[in-house]
Amino acid sequence: MKCIGFSLLLIGLLAAPAAWARVPYPEVELPPVVEDDGIFQRIAVAPPQPVGRAGACSVTIRGGLPSPQPVYLKTNSEDFYPFSDVGVMQFESGGSFQLWCPSGFNTHSENLLTATCVSGTTFSVGGSHFEFKNLYCKSWPGFKAVKSGATCNGGIVIRVGFEITSSRFAEQMQICFNEEEEVTRYTRHKLEPGSNYYETGVARITFQTAGYFNGKNVDKLYTQATQLETINNDLGGDAEKYFDSGSNVYLARGHLGAKADFDYAPEQRATFLFINAAPQWQTFNAGNWARVEDGLRAWVSKNKLNVNCYTGVYGVTTLPNKQGVETPLYLAKDGNNNGLIPVPKLYFRVVIDPSSHRGIVFVGVNNPHLTVEQIKRDYVICNDVSDQVTYINWKPTDIKAGWSYACEVADFLKTVKHLPALTAKGGLLV
Repeated sequence: MKCIGFSLLLIGLLAAPAAWARVPYPEVELPPVVEDDGIFQRIAVAPPQPVGRAGACSVTIRGGLPSPQPVYLKTNSEDFYPFSDVGVMQFESGGSFQLWCPSGFNTHSENLLTATCVSGTTFSVGGSHFEFKNLYCKSWPGFKAVKSGATCNGGIVIRVGFEITSSRFAEQMQICFNEEEEVTRYTRHKLEPGSNYYETGVARITFQTAGYFNGKNVDKLYTQATQLETINNDLGGDAEKYFDSGSNVYLARGHLGAKADFDYAPEQRATFLFINAAPQWQTFNAGNWARVEDGLRAWVSKNKLNVNCYTGVYGVTTLPNKQGVETPLYLAKDGNNNGLIPVPKLYFRVVIDPSSHRGIVFVGVNNPHLTVEQIKRDYVICNDVSDQVTYINWKPTDIKAGWSYACEVADFLKTVKHLPALTAKGGLLV
């Protein structure tokens, strides 16, 4: 608990932007950097290195890493150390990488070490040999959510990752956040061939505000007692019928960039930010939305793809008040009674494969209290092509699990205007 508390203290305090934060991040996609009709990748994923040769080192992410875990980096780079298409860190004999622990290591007082492959899982640090699992942090590395200085459609661009030095930032995702409405428009990260081999058993941590939301106790706003009270007030009473914790009918902290979309434990922990979440009915969160995340990740890995994911929300869902008037739902209000932290109408995930220029959008209805007629009238915003999707094991017409469908990217962008100018002229990603 002491280690966790220390880490939360680190990430709860938003430091003044470092030198790199004052310059707009070069890959903010408004307008996007485009080659032909695909999104240009700033950093290419390193090809898997050969394994099985004499003297080479190999470490399996799932089960082979220590805790508290360092941030693993390519030497003198901002890139996380790459992994193979089956989640294995691979090293040439004599090849190096770096490990970062801001609190220091169990074996060293420094916060940044360079290790060299000896063989197997043995590495040399400063002339001494160590087993990979024996190089771990005194406490978990703290993560940061820092304004990049750039804007996006309807918000500001925030970089989430790890500040190694004042000029070296290892970024795992970007977030387009609207500070006035306190809503995240979308997050952006990548899925890779090894993404389905993420580290398991990484404990969930408390969600952090990281300096956003104007000092609100957002964690309390999400508690079942508070959300019921808030929505009951907005509906003029009688909101209890819309909640049933025993059947998972309540609003959860719905991840946008999913915890399991990231292989390494420090990155998984860094997803626990309120700017990377939105109110999501738990029946949907654990239902069709989980099936979309899991099925997509497995399919990307199976087909050895590198794709860009834009996960976000659209609109505000409603419930009828005591007079039968559909009323938008929010977790908070500002001083002028304007809604803050909206309960989204829809969740979406846009997936683009830059190499083939193919793409697809998965859309889920975030309201288990609707009728089929209401959904078809107000919640289906693009032509449903889900009959062409074979890799998601969902129940698309199950309202409790979250009525879901899929669309072509261009069709979806006719309605949802706050995304970058994405294209998928190569057709559907199916």
